[in-house]
Amino acid sequence: MSTRISGGSERGRPIHSRWRSGLRPTSVRVRAAIFSILGPLAVDGLRVLDLYAGTGILGVEALSRGASWADFVESHSGRCNDIRDNLQKIGLDGRGHVHRARVEKMLGMLVDGYDLVFIDPPYDMDPWDGVLVRLGEGKLLNENAVVIAEHYFERDLPERSGRLVRSTLRRYGGTSISIYSLGEKIA
Repeated sequence: MSTRISGGSERGRPIHSRWRSGLRPTSVRVRAAIFSILGPLAVDGLRVLDLYAGTGILGVEALSRGASWADFVESHSGRCNDIRDNLQKIGLDGRGHVHRARVEKMLGMLVDGYDLVFIDPPYDMDPWDGVLVRLGEGKLLNENAVVIAEHYFERDLPERSGRLVRSTLRRYGGTSISIYSLGEKIA
């Protein structure tokens, strides 16, 4: 399976994954929408957390668009290896780290403050209450952090979770994105 980075300094570079089963990379259309909502310079210098990373395309896309650092959390060892390989081939391996762990466990171990968090679990999973509560009540998020949750359009996510408040809900075919913030409302 292969997809391409859609923007930034590494635009057009391929991201490969040898592990297809259960993998649903974020489409180019949805990625373009996410980064359009955030704005052209919105990720410059940010610390990014990519949860349920899969191919790692969301975190890699953020790095390509100017993020300073990305942590990728994925439980599948083969996918972790693929993310590491892709980061190295693109030359971004010095700006990211791949953690092989379950997201729920890793959220208790991470200590750095994040400015942008992507949450994109398999559609048949329902980790939302636990993950959003941990992010909304914990200290992982910096002031004015943004959390972007990609989910199946029929799944209702809460309007509020701890300090997180949903500011945006958009649908793109079978996919919806919910954007939460601690600070100002996102368009």
